[in-house]
Amino acid sequence: EADRLHHLLARHLGSAEQVRLLAVRYAGLDTVGHYYLRYAIPDAYGDVSEDERRRFGRVLDDYYAYVDTLVGDALSSLGENDLLLVVSGFGMEPLTFGKRLLERVIGDPRFTGTHERAPDGFLLAYGEAVAPARQARGAVVDVAPTLLYFLGLPVARDMDGIVRSELFTRAFNAQRTITFIPSYRVP
Repeated sequence: EADRLHHLLARHLGSAEQVRLLAVRYAGLDTVGHYYLRYAIPDAYGDVSEDERRRFGRVLDDYYAYVDTLVGDALSSLGENDLLLVVSGFGMEPLTFGKRLLERVIGDPRFTGTHERAPDGFLLAYGEAVAPARQARGAVVDVAPTLLYFLGLPVARDMDGIVRSELFTRAFNAQRTITFIPSYRVP
């Protein structure tokens, strides 16, 4: 419900105001991953019953499908000069056997997914300014400098990350220069 509400509020705000940057975090997917990963990949755990597989095996996939509809809705509302970034900073992996045992004894036995040793996340970019290509691996710290560049704002020299200008078309990049300021920190 929180993801749906945040999506509706963002959609309303985006259509009611001239917004230069609108960010929405769908936290439900992370929560569902932590608690339902074991049912999505039961062979990694070895103790998931057939009844649990039947009842809960599709929860994670179904939630991904739900978030896909939210992203599709945002995509359908993109304007001519808009950029939509879908960012996942990290993946999800099963807890190790020892940590699952620890969760059963002193934690939450339903908690079975972790970001430790998990695969990297991803970034998907949509909009007219986006160059259609699979780009080289980046880092989550590249998102803020890249957004500043897209918005025509300078990048702070004390920021982590780099501008990923290769995400954009040659025509878009021809109109932009990467500029810098010392910092965005208030003295």
